[in-house]
Amino acid sequence: MRPSTKFLDSLFEVAHVEFQTYDLINHTLVFSSGMAHQLLGYPEDELFDLSHDFYKKIIHPDDYHLVEETIKKIMLSKDGEVVEMTLRVRRSDGYYIWVNSRQMIYERSPDGKVCSIIREVEDVTKLVALQRELEQKVQQLKVISYKNSHLLRSPVASIIGLVDLIEEHGIRGDRNRQIFHFLKETITKLDEVIHEINELARVD
Repeated sequence: MRPSTKFLDSLFEVAHVEFQTYDLINHTLVFSSGMAHQLLGYPEDELFDLSHDFYKKIIHPDDYHLVEETIKKIMLSKDGEVVEMTLRVRRSDGYYIWVNSRQMIYERSPDGKVCSIIREVEDVTKLVALQRELEQKVQQLKVISYKNSHLLRSPVASIIGLVDLIEEHGIRGDRNRQIFHFLKETITKLDEVIHEINELARVD
């Protein structure tokens, strides 16, 4: 049994993603579930006008090559195969948001040529921001790991070597032995802490 129009309308209303059908022959939007209007803020008729040439007017100039690459992938894809892309789109207020779209072939001509696609579009701006924040944290960990491994570990290793050398030659006097024991114990603990930091900050 096919879902009713009322059911589909209700489904589109509760969904947080946009559903579209796009005409690849005429390069224009055929159907929009309405979420794109809410995400981008353009009146519905303007949104359809902007859809010409794959939304070139509102896609970030640095990202438009992704559209061209995706279209090529779709043309070579099989029925049911999903092609994904993530790029920036300009809202009506001038700000860009990140959107992720998943599309696949919807209709072919009798000779097998791709006529239209169906796609799902979702606002992933917060997700991209979180990803970038995580990448920065990872980079910071790499810097910490490097400094810990090279700038701090090296002098500590030198001190340990000197301590071992002094111990080999022997130490006179109880007070000197006490000071030496404290020094050796301290540098050993410091070395252990450095190793622990390396393990915690290890980034493959």
